Amino acid sequence: MRRALIVLAALLVLSPVSSAADSPAKAFTIADAGVATGLVPGGTVTRKVRVTNPNNQDIKVTRLDTSVGRPSPNCPANAVTVDALAAPVLVARNSSADVFLTVRMARSAPDACKNLTFPLTYSGTAIKP
Repeated sequence: MRRALIVLAALLVLSPVSSAADSPAKAFTIADAGVATGLVPGGTVTRKVRVTNPNNQDIKVTRLDTSVGRPSPNCPANAVTVDALAAPVLVARNSSADVFLTVRMARSAPDACKNLTFPLTYSGTAIKP
């Protein structure tokens, strides 16, 4: 049976440069967008996440980090890694942008890790461009 690879999303904190004339910045969010399946030991898949900017100003996401949770007692969380954001991403005001992250499963991962759902939590930073 195939299951989705990644199911969780988390709120990210926005750290823009602001002036007294600007309204206070709101947090931006990252959520999984779509489904990634078929990750097996030694394999790689691409994961699409959506960055949403609720602010009235553009932001540049400079960093996205992903924390991987343990999917089952027979599969360690460190069996999977997610590559860092390849380049900064501009997200227009009151808009969203899709970002693609590479997810890798270690060759040494036990077979029990095949096609499991790994819970992911995202965090990151953004600046005012």
